[in-house]
Amino acid sequence: MLRAGFWRVKAASAYVLLACALLLALGNGCFSRRYAPMMETHLEVLSAYATKLETLAQDQRTVPAQDWGEFTYPLTRARQFAQLAASYYPERGSLRAFQAAVDAYATLTADPDVLERPDAEQVVAAEVARFRAAVAKTRDALARETE
Repeated sequence: MLRAGFWRVKAASAYVLLACALLLALGNGCFSRRYAPMMETHLEVLSAYATKLETLAQDQRTVPAQDWGEFTYPLTRARQFAQLAASYYPERGSLRAFQAAVDAYATLTADPDVLERPDAEQVVAAEVARFRAAVAKTRDALARETE
């Protein structure tokens, strides 16, 4: 009697493991189809906020520290995406380029007081240019991978 229960548990465990493996494989397939569009969405959102920061610097406007999260939240989400993507595609050139773009954006948004500097327009413009160059490299890498 005990032996029959043991084999039922073994069989059930095998089915559970098989189902998990199948779901994992399907999830990877879904992620591979969404990888490029999701990355592009993050690049677009980060680019929009970089442009907004550049405009604020040009207009000599500041952002209260309590509102700075508007600029850092997209960074958090992009980092989460990069971490997830790294679990699937750690060797992709587009992912390395994306992480460099995210790092450039992180530098841009590292200090909310940057807009209060007398040279804010130049400092922000330089960081935005560095970020945009990293975005262009990411898009080039994505295009090469999808050819």
